[in-house]
Amino acid sequence: MLKGGIEYVSLDSACTLFWDIGCEPGNPMRPARNILKDILCYLEKRGYAPKHIVDPLRLYNNIRREIETRHHGYQHWHRYLLLKFLKRSGVDISESELEEIYHYFIAERAKWFVPIDHTRMVIERLVGKGYRLILTTATGAHDLPYQVLQNNELMKYFKIIYSTQLVGIPKRNPLFYMELADLLGVEPAKIVHIGDSIENDILPARKAGLRTIYYGWKTLCRPTDPQPCITSLTELLKIL
Repeated sequence: MLKGGIEYVSLDSACTLFWDIGCEPGNPMRPARNILKDILCYLEKRGYAPKHIVDPLRLYNNIRREIETRHHGYQHWHRYLLLKFLKRSGVDISESELEEIYHYFIAERAKWFVPIDHTRMVIERLVGKGYRLILTTATGAHDLPYQVLQNNELMKYFKIIYSTQLVGIPKRNPLFYMELADLLGVEPAKIVHIGDSIENDILPARKAGLRTIYYGWKTLCRPTDPQPCITSLTELLKIL
């Protein structure tokens, strides 16, 4: 049991609280591909002449990998990746147009995130027990989790959204979680972090001194998995 001394519950976003098509292993469908195609078509209608890109998502991801290879630990920002993507596509847009396209990209991506496994009920019960909730997420767009919470009318339950873009540190780095404790002004042990990645959630959070609960939907809580381990968010209500 982890109840004693915990003040904050930090919850991972994608694949823990919200299900996105990208969470499903091996699923070839990626909504970002169609969104990028729509953006190029929109710009063509606006008078631009973008190059013919067979797979815009592949180009987009290649740009991201190039940057991350050159600059280890770089926190990609979708706004910047979109700018480079459009430049590579032969489109030189204005700052105001980039802002418009960026917000369209975020709004469309957010539509694909849906609450899973009694998310709302669990969140409401945790708040009712007196815990303060933090949405802790790895994202290249701080606006994306904000939009997801807004779309699902859940923003009111969270004290802050703590993202990799906000702090500029990768989630796999224990410093990411140390900064969270410093930001909140509490001892790390007063925070419990729940996430579905051992590498990006559980191990670095533990190294930072946080308490953890592994959401083991991928592994179904093997004996070797970090404990406590859950396969349903509703189990949090028995642990916390």
